[in-house]
Amino acid sequence: MNKTLFITIRYPNIGWDIRLNRGGHRMPVIKKTVCFDSDRPFRLRCLIYLLLAIPGIGHAGSDVVIFKNGDHLTGEVKSLDRGRLRFKTDATETISIEWDEVAYLSSEQNIQVETILGTRYLGHLVRSADKFNIVIETDAGPIKLNNIQVVHMDPIEERGVNRLDGDISAGYNFTKANEVEQLNVGLDLEFRTETRIFSLSFDSVLTDSADNDANQRQSLDLNYRRLLRDRWLLGGNVSLNRNDQLGIDLRTSVGGNGGRIVRQSDHSSLILEAGLMVTREELAGSTGDQDTLEAIGTIRWDWFRYDTPELDLSTKLEIIPNLSDTGRVRGELDITLKWEMIEDLFWQLEFYDSYDSRPATVGAEKNDYGIISSLGYSF
Repeated sequence: MNKTLFITIRYPNIGWDIRLNRGGHRMPVIKKTVCFDSDRPFRLRCLIYLLLAIPGIGHAGSDVVIFKNGDHLTGEVKSLDRGRLRFKTDATETISIEWDEVAYLSSEQNIQVETILGTRYLGHLVRSADKFNIVIETDAGPIKLNNIQVVHMDPIEERGVNRLDGDISAGYNFTKANEVEQLNVGLDLEFRTETRIFSLSFDSVLTDSADNDANQRQSLDLNYRRLLRDRWLLGGNVSLNRNDQLGIDLRTSVGGNGGRIVRQSDHSSLILEAGLMVTREELAGSTGDQDTLEAIGTIRWDWFRYDTPELDLSTKLEIIPNLSDTGRVRGELDITLKWEMIEDLFWQLEFYDSYDSRPATVGAEKNDYGIISSLGYSF
């Protein structure tokens, strides 16, 4: 006969009688009763043991990933995004695993799984009978998916900073011939829930030379996206910009947009968005502000690979026709290449171009473009 030891903790003052085994189930086979009123340290210790035994209060790190070569790791699934499975073990902390290297995956956590078509499922992951497949135990029954259909996974138990991803970068360049110095700093943060994405992006480029005055190019963008069915999106954004080359002391824009994830896979994604925004410009050498209504169309294309060399190419193009000042069109192009040299440490090369067909400041340049390089760290 199988025998299971469990603890009964009795509180005579309030009439509670808690009897649980390690699995959190009532199983009165062999009983060990603990009755106390005054031994506080022992009481606290027992309560901690009890809480750890109740399912859902703590995660024991019992998720299992099995590689296609047969090796396996036991730990905890943190996320899947951009073709990389983030997996935490006691020995290695959080590591990144190429998704196409995973043959089997199981997890006791409630995990939200998103497919290339934008369909989302919620449930535990059980080991599939077939390689390169996952099985999601949902309330409606098991769902079997091939690994190449899965582009995103998030444990819903993750809260707070555990859902925050980001990277920070910095670079310095100096040219002796014309004594040009350039300093750049960048920060990108993203917080994702089951149906929402919040992101923050900050960039600053300071340039100084012996022949010209120092100039600055700075931007701060706050974005919100709501994930709808069939890969549709709704969102809003607030952006603050300064560009000395274009004669802009401060450009503030607030707007809303909608769009669609046209394509997503474990190697690339393509997003199209369009919307309206209200813009206020504080011009260099002017005491007045200029308020306008603008339309905006955005194309985002990302390509990434995690075979050697590990590369991540991101392209963002914005076309912004001015609806208040007919004929004026602005454009923003940003192309960024990242090469991960070692885990979480990357080298970055970025090309940017800001264009204004009719600058609001007389004598200002129509184009401000440049290439910057930097080192960065992902977290």
